[in-house]
Amino acid sequence: MKKLLLLCALFVAVPAIAQDYYGLQEYGLRKNTTRVEFYGGMILPQNNWKPHGTDLGTTGWTAGIGFTRNLVPFFGLGLDANYAQLGDGEKNSANSYYRTGIATGLVTGRFSFFPSQATRLYIPFGIGLGHTFTRLKNADGSHLTTDGTDLAQMVGAGLEFDLDETLVFGLEGRYYLIEAANEFKKAFDKSRYHHFLIMLKVGCRF
Repeated sequence: MKKLLLLCALFVAVPAIAQDYYGLQEYGLRKNTTRVEFYGGMILPQNNWKPHGTDLGTTGWTAGIGFTRNLVPFFGLGLDANYAQLGDGEKNSANSYYRTGIATGLVTGRFSFFPSQATRLYIPFGIGLGHTFTRLKNADGSHLTTDGTDLAQMVGAGLEFDLDETLVFGLEGRYYLIEAANEFKKAFDKSRYHHFLIMLKVGCRF
């Protein structure tokens, strides 16, 4: 009888010990929690960054930071700031070239699939302002800058993993559509510019 009671006690205790050890209740998304994420990766400008044969930039680098507040486990709202530096454009016949950068500040939303799991898919989106500048650097060292600020929009897809109860690691791709300010429309005769970002991220939840 004593052996039977001991065996029953072991069966009850093992799941409880395992749950405490692995901390399964801490993984996944919870409502009313906040996360801070840091991004870094590459920008892939599309063909419209070469208006009328003028090469404004090539593949370059990007970095950013985002804040998200989970209103419910599968949906959150936040803010995102990103800077992308295109690679220098090709030199023209006068040995001049363009150097272009894009800074965006967006109000964002995020839909997460499988929010209770440690591995999740999600869709980020946002709208806000985009500041674009391009600098024509001449062979004699002089330069001419064209810049402007207008509407910016973003949508993407991502995959993230809980490293523990606070740290998150993931991969994210984004598509940006940047409206050209009047200065850009006049200089390059294009009203919209779009590009892709491919980034790795690390974040902290609290």
